[in-house]
Amino acid sequence: MPNIKIIFEKDKVYVVTCEKETVLAEITLDELAELIQFRYATPWNNSKDVIEKITYVLEDIKEAYTNTENPQALSKQRVFERIKNRKYFKKSSQS
Repeated sequence: MPNIKIIFEKDKVYVVTCEKETVLAEITLDELAELIQFRYATPWNNSKDVIEKITYVLEDIKEAYTNTENPQALSKQRVFERIKNRKYFKKSSQS
């Protein structure tokens, strides 16, 4: 059985093999919202709104670790605190 990972990017989700990082599927936010609508009987506009917010938060998390010189030293709690308070990590920031 292949090892598969899901990658969230700004407006898409990718299904990728771990070994060769081959993209198996590219899914848009609209497609995800449609799946949620039919699977869980949730209105499309509510589903899309939540998915968009999740992708914004995931991008913030990615930016926090990307813009830090030593990502291993950055605690998850610190990242969450900064995102909750809308304090953004600037390039090479340790705060």
